[in-house]
Amino acid sequence: VKAVLLKICFMNKKLLLIFAKNPVLSKVKTRLAASIGDEKALFIYKKLLQKTAETIEGLDLHKSLYYSEYIEEGDVWEGNVSDKNIQVGNTLGEKMENAFKRGFSEGFLKIVIIGTDLWDIEMKDINLAFKALESNAGVIGPATDGGYYLLGLSEWTTEVFENKKWGTSSVLKDTMQSFKNKKVVKLDYKNDIDNYTDLCSFPKLLKLLDTWY
Repeated sequence: VKAVLLKICFMNKKLLLIFAKNPVLSKVKTRLAASIGDEKALFIYKKLLQKTAETIEGLDLHKSLYYSEYIEEGDVWEGNVSDKNIQVGNTLGEKMENAFKRGFSEGFLKIVIIGTDLWDIEMKDINLAFKALESNAGVIGPATDGGYYLLGLSEWTTEVFENKKWGTSSVLKDTMQSFKNKKVVKLDYKNDIDNYTDLCSFPKLLKLLDTWY
């Protein structure tokens, strides 16, 4: 019993935040929808949600899912996350800041956030992020569009969430500058799937469109 309690205590020092949009027609992957239509874009987004859920399944830590609008029941995350929540804030920065702030206030020591727009994120990427936080203030997974797909903190750094032009190519650069003299680790670059060109970079995902009807 003592060993189990110690394991739970150790697990709970690490928190993975997953930010997801509710899979609603015409409200997800709008740039992709401009090329393939709303219904196919929703289909692709649901595949991305499923892939992300499968990726985090084997992680032995606390996992908090944050939906954009309302909590879904009976979804792909069922039984795979520790809790489900709703994002709070007006901007993406405010929403992330509130989620991180809550995590630190609950006693977590290392917090990592990911989205659900990546087809090629792997469990090892998330494990590497938490490993980096053992000796660094932050870790970031840079995206090829100038943003980032992962952010992790081992100490409260409010500046990383403030005064950013979210959704633009300056987010990564500005976030790195927000760490100032603190040590931060960069992971490998990855590509968010935002438009048809991005989708074409992943033939297996593109091929799944053949199963859409």
